[in-house]
Amino acid sequence: MGKKFVTYLVWLGIAILQIIATQVVTFIASLFTPSMENFPQTQPLLFVFILGITYTLGIFLIGWLALKLRWLKIEPKLIARLIGTLVGAYLPLVIALFIYRPMEAGNPFFFVAMLTGIAGFYAGGWLSNTN
Repeated sequence: MGKKFVTYLVWLGIAILQIIATQVVTFIASLFTPSMENFPQTQPLLFVFILGITYTLGIFLIGWLALKLRWLKIEPKLIARLIGTLVGAYLPLVIALFIYRPMEAGNPFFFVAMLTGIAGFYAGGWLSNTN
């Protein structure tokens, strides 16, 4: 039972690191994208595109690092995990684009997109097993 608890703790720690990484990558992208703070009002499609890419990069890179360092003892299946992360990150953002006009800071779909992106990272490995 102790080993199982440690495994769950490692998965939780990696998920928290993935959430932090989404914020760090988004911040770095905002430094290189001029006037990104106005994108939700002026260019919502571009905003969703950039946010989806930064969420995907943050989640996938930490997940890839955890797989490479063998913190996660699961099969890599990197392409399936990348696709799962992309779908998981973009689906809530696209839904939010239609529901909330304009998308403002603190929108709950931003956090939902992070969580579904993380779920997509793990589901990508599980779903690629079924043929």
